[in-house]
Amino acid sequence: MALLAVVIGPIAAAVQAIAHGWQPSGDDATVALRTAGILDGHLPVTGMRSTSGDGGHQDLATHHLGPLQFYLLALPLALTGGSAAGLAVGGALVAAAASVLSVVWARRLGGTLGVVVFTAGVLLTQWAIGGEAMFRPFNPYAPLLPTFLALLLLWGLAHGDRRALPPFVVAVSLIAQSNLAFLPLAVALAALATGLVLRPRLTRTRRRRHPDDRPAHRWALGLGVLVWLPSIVELVVHQPNNLAQIVRWATSGTGDPIGLTAGIGHLDLIAPGPGGFRRNSPDLLTQGGELATVVGIGIIVLLAAIATGYRVPQGRASSAWPARVALVANLGMLATASRLPEWPLAPYWVITWLPVAAFTWCALVWRGLAYLDSATPHLPARIARPLGAALVAGGVAATVLALPPAWAEYDSMTRVARAAGDDLGAGEGRHLRISGLGFVPTLGASPAVAWQAHRQGWQPHYLTPWPFPEDADHLWAGTGPEDADTIYLTDSAEAELAKNVPATAREVAVLRMTHREGDIDVYRDPGS
Repeated sequence: MALLAVVIGPIAAAVQAIAHGWQPSGDDATVALRTAGILDGHLPVTGMRSTSGDGGHQDLATHHLGPLQFYLLALPLALTGGSAAGLAVGGALVAAAASVLSVVWARRLGGTLGVVVFTAGVLLTQWAIGGEAMFRPFNPYAPLLPTFLALLLLWGLAHGDRRALPPFVVAVSLIAQSNLAFLPLAVALAALATGLVLRPRLTRTRRRRHPDDRPAHRWALGLGVLVWLPSIVELVVHQPNNLAQIVRWATSGTGDPIGLTAGIGHLDLIAPGPGGFRRNSPDLLTQGGELATVVGIGIIVLLAAIATGYRVPQGRASSAWPARVALVANLGMLATASRLPEWPLAPYWVITWLPVAAFTWCALVWRGLAYLDSATPHLPARIARPLGAALVAGGVAATVLALPPAWAEYDSMTRVARAAGDDLGAGEGRHLRISGLGFVPTLGASPAVAWQAHRQGWQPHYLTPWPFPEDADHLWAGTGPEDADTIYLTDSAEAELAKNVPATAREVAVLRMTHREGDIDVYRDPGS
């Protein structure tokens, strides 16, 4: 029943997206086009562009660490004929797989009682991130439920179960490659895993080898090479390569991070109650309270105390390990929080704190249960069945009570894309240049139009130029032929930019935005 409980949310998210007619826009559309490029023979070796080079520092421009998400979405996209439904299904599959594996490993490590405790943590995470994060291909959303899984797998490694190693390698790689802001967390988890695997050698203690150890090590090595192979290839094919750029950015001294003291203020995210743990929203970093921060600090202190193994009940030494894992994960997130800029505050930079917080509470509950003699891993059926039903009800509640997707915004961009697509017709392999004049036209509408055009057989060119080589240059606006058709998008909120639309362009549509004031105008300048 726990397995049913954790797949309700991902399935509902995908069904809702498909039924609504969701189409990707903004970064979602760029992820979609990079993924579709795999099916067209453009094999990516870099991840999405990072904002690290913003602020005029073009020489510091970087990408996120890898394209693993693109390859994970490629098969669902192919099986659905390249439609947006494949992206929604692919995102839901990643979320569902991580959730199911979390239940499986909770049972291996803690029996039926562990399933109840840690399945509740998975459901809490699903409620906090919302259905949107389980179907949208937005790169910071991909590793959220895999983060919870990675924490459980670390407990498995601490327990001596090397079967946890292969899925951990994939999960932590997805965390690391999805966004540079997640790198401190990924490094912290990888360092702990390395220490756990090498612990018998470092401490010269005897460990009984399990028959599954050698296959697990081989699978972990093979999967590790596979998921990092594109990033390794990129080191050779691009000069300067992305790793060199990341090092250059990290050591440049640019930016104005808030520092550790202010970063501690974001510990409110792990505190229960008002001003504490909350659902993902644009205000995720600004809705905290001072009391919640104090509680969050107290939780970190409590985790540190538990991590010492002080007063562990006889025979239940492993009960401290989830708290140790949670402590390491929270310190990794604190490292990210301390590097946040004063402005702008993008909530997705710390969104992985939501699964970390949910796991933290599970770890504390698990430690508390260790003091109860009646709390045994294997619950009798008369107790397990009602708890299983409660988990299913919790899965339904987490789905219903989560914040709904921002349908109005997505629908506005979809209407712009379809208006342009209706005028364009079938592309038959022709090139199309797309020029967004303004913030929303450039970052939101242009990628949406590019996705629609690609679906209709055009070769879209819309990305702003990049100062260094990248494997998305076939999407650059500047690589489109000069005589290609061009779509211009303007925003009434930045009306002064409309003067850059050439006189030869004709107006295709004026579309009222449903999520804010203003219109998006679509123009087409036919190619020669």
